[in-house]
Amino acid sequence: MMREGRYLFDVSMSYVNPGWQDRYCELVKKIDRHLREYYPDYFAELQLYQTGPMNYVVVAVYYDVPEVSEMLGEILHYVNEEYRETVGQNVRRKQILKFDRAGKIYGQGGAPELEL
Repeated sequence: MMREGRYLFDVSMSYVNPGWQDRYCELVKKIDRHLREYYPDYFAELQLYQTGPMNYVVVAVYYDVPEVSEMLGEILHYVNEEYRETVGQNVRRKQILKFDRAGKIYGQGGAPELEL
């Protein structure tokens, strides 16, 4: 069941070695299905974008609920293990935005107004 409301985002870029693109896309879909099933109160969805032949951007969308920070370690452990076991060194990921390490300064109605 999709919740209405506020969301948190983790964004990462991935470079996928030639020949591994299909396997990588299937991995992202598998992780999305698993997280939706086992963490429905915290995890909304994964979005996958292709920005070049071997370049991808993944947006992980979480519900902005107090307990999400507590569950994030468990969720990321699962994700990292799946990457390690499925694609190993054939995918290099770079984190662009991690909601638990960034201070939101504006957006979704709950942030203070910016004075410009």
